[in-house]
Amino acid sequence: MRLFLSLFTLFLVSLSSCTHKDEPTKLVLLSTADVHGHIYPWNYYADEADERHSLLKAATLIDSVRSQQPHTLVFDAGDWLQGNPFAEYFARTDTTQPFAFIGVTQAMNFDGIVVGNHEFNFGLPHLHYRISESDVPFMAANAVDYETGEPAYTPWLLQEKDGFSIGIIGLTTPGSAVWDRPRLEGRIRFEDGAKTAARYVTKLQEKGAEVIVIVMHAGFEGTTSYTSDELGEEHFGQTIAETVPGVHAIIASHTHRVIDDLTYFSEANPQGVAVTQPGRWASHLGYTELLLSRDSEGNAIVNFGLNRALPVEAAEPHPELYARYLSQHERVRAHVQAPIARTDSVWTSTRARLEDSPITDLVQYVQRKATGADLSGSAIFNTDATFADGVITRGNLARLYPFENTLFKLRISGAELREYLEFSARYFATYEGDGSEAPVSSGVTPGFNFDVVYGASYQIDVRQPAGDRIRNLEVNGRPVQDSDHFTIALNSYRAVGGGDFHMIANAEVVKKIDTSVRLLIEAYLLEKGHINPQDVARNYWELVY
Repeated sequence: MRLFLSLFTLFLVSLSSCTHKDEPTKLVLLSTADVHGHIYPWNYYADEADERHSLLKAATLIDSVRSQQPHTLVFDAGDWLQGNPFAEYFARTDTTQPFAFIGVTQAMNFDGIVVGNHEFNFGLPHLHYRISESDVPFMAANAVDYETGEPAYTPWLLQEKDGFSIGIIGLTTPGSAVWDRPRLEGRIRFEDGAKTAARYVTKLQEKGAEVIVIVMHAGFEGTTSYTSDELGEEHFGQTIAETVPGVHAIIASHTHRVIDDLTYFSEANPQGVAVTQPGRWASHLGYTELLLSRDSEGNAIVNFGLNRALPVEAAEPHPELYARYLSQHERVRAHVQAPIARTDSVWTSTRARLEDSPITDLVQYVQRKATGADLSGSAIFNTDATFADGVITRGNLARLYPFENTLFKLRISGAELREYLEFSARYFATYEGDGSEAPVSSGVTPGFNFDVVYGASYQIDVRQPAGDRIRNLEVNGRPVQDSDHFTIALNSYRAVGGGDFHMIANAEVVKKIDTSVRLLIEAYLLEKGHINPQDVARNYWELVY
């Protein structure tokens, strides 16, 4: 720790603000992103310290930078309300206690916070209740109130630093319209991020802004994970840099990447755009320097200094804020580690993407039981979820099912079932081995978009090309025909086409259950008390290679 402080002090000294009148003003942009409830440096699943991730550690670095840099702006780029047991506890279990993220960012005088897609996971009333706890502006210029046609959140800010006018535009990925459609439809609509940026850049320049900063919950680059004729790109940072003149800095997020030391040049912005992305779970603090001066006619000139993502791992948590919310941290620890059932077996998802596994079948069994559907479909979210021989805790369930999805019962045809399974099977690369080694991911789609179905027996022949892999598809011992119809239980993300599963996006909705899948699993285990794999395992599918 002493070594870290020495090195960071040297870093700050090297960045110390200029005192000579003929030297430029150093505007420093600090940023966090995709915090997902990681306030304390703690892994609630394992109930052990995790020094790599902590908003409280980032707060220490923010204080240190501010002590040296008087012209500093601090932002969070979204996804702060959901994502780990700490966040989930204050959204599901104790919804009236102040949420520590709100308190920390307020105490640290953040200048703006973007509304990310996961902020909508618990519904608009809860989100707006949390926003009401803070004086910090919550931003999303392209999120529009459905009834009034006005921005649902703060679209832009104007700040003055050392005589320079700084315009800040907050944006969010329009994918929320797909992923949280049941909570947002008819309430909030989302406009194209790049087009919205262009409109507000012009507006801010007309108001005198000399420097333009984009803070967005979207990736700088990447493919869009949904199909929609109405929505714009999921990741629109590069489009802004290439098509919207006058932008000087972009703070990106959503993809959980670390981006630093990137200045992006384009015809629209030949001066360059400084691009930063500070990772995920408060692993880094984004640090961007804009060097501001004026020409002989008084026009602002913007140059670039350092552009870094500073790891928080070696920093100490902010002592005052650590103490302020410690009782919340301890309460969450106790809640997460509380036993909810017992088992005499070891359950693991280590091979759950290679073979039908009881730990995935537990999710499927509960989904089908809760809805009364013929079938159930679910992704294998993690390959490191485990129930040890003995006690099953809420922490175990949070690792198995980390998202806040609710549950749908849809009616689909046999043709749609087959297309759904074929689309999911893209996850695997075409197998060319001799059978001695396991199939591997194709990289085309992430693991959380590899779904398997419970209630239908089938094989996935990964020796065949994607789109022609599903073999011997049967329900109740009968081959599935295209004209057949089945009901299927799916989580709310998948049921509306999340992950670009367009073949089910507009299926008939038979039933909705507005309870998170994880809480349904918890309720089932609490009622049962004792469970072993044979209670839920059915071995419906297998890989062929």
